[in-house]
Amino acid sequence: MVDWIYNHPTWMWGSFLVCGAAGIACLGLAACHRLVQVEVRRAHNDLAGFSIAIISVVYAVLLAFIAVATWESYAAAETVVQAEAGYIGNLYRDTKGFPAQTGEQMRELLGQYAKIVISDEWPIQQQGRLPSAGWQPLYKLHAQLVGFQPGTRGEAVIEAEFLRTLNELYKAREARLTAASGHIPDVIWWIIAIGGALTTGFTYLFGFESFRMHLTMTGAVAASLALVVVLIVALDWPFRGEVSVSPEAYVDVEHSWHSMSED
Repeated sequence: MVDWIYNHPTWMWGSFLVCGAAGIACLGLAACHRLVQVEVRRAHNDLAGFSIAIISVVYAVLLAFIAVATWESYAAAETVVQAEAGYIGNLYRDTKGFPAQTGEQMRELLGQYAKIVISDEWPIQQQGRLPSAGWQPLYKLHAQLVGFQPGTRGEAVIEAEFLRTLNELYKAREARLTAASGHIPDVIWWIIAIGGALTTGFTYLFGFESFRMHLTMTGAVAASLALVVVLIVALDWPFRGEVSVSPEAYVDVEHSWHSMSED
């Protein structure tokens, strides 16, 4: 089910979810309308209104909190990607301070890493799996740096700065992989589903003179709650689906390398 959602356009599965929620809510109301007389429900409209006000406020706050937390996780994933791409660009520029042969080898490894992230790791992340191919060029770069013997004080300073930036790149990569595997726990989805069912179900307890008006109100409540759920689902996996973090930051870094080479 999860793969089907993220392998199709957001408008498609989002419409299916919203329309499905509204349809199920209206079917439930139709069943309740047959089982409980309108006069009985109308006599308890005040109590039902008081109860649904409490339940809807609690559920709305919970749903809003989850939506905001999901958006913050998505924004954090974007920030991590930008930071990782920035560290790659900084390292590439710092290689100009090393001897020609050493710097060329380092730039080649950084280029391999960027290509692996864009071409190999990103499709794996979009499938909800964790990539590992990018570690190899980083380990080779680290080994090359550790084995480098600076001949001047300037090279020693550059080596220290390069090592610091490389360690930051490790952290950014690990943060990206953590973001790629992080999503809302199943227990929270159960809470969202049960809370939405309770909130929508309480609308059945009202007694309206017009059944069509009651259907419209119930369907609108279910659809509005489902729209927020669509937002949460779309942002839950920051690297999956149509609404996802793209590898454009790494592509831009590669373009900047070409400009630097021409200069």
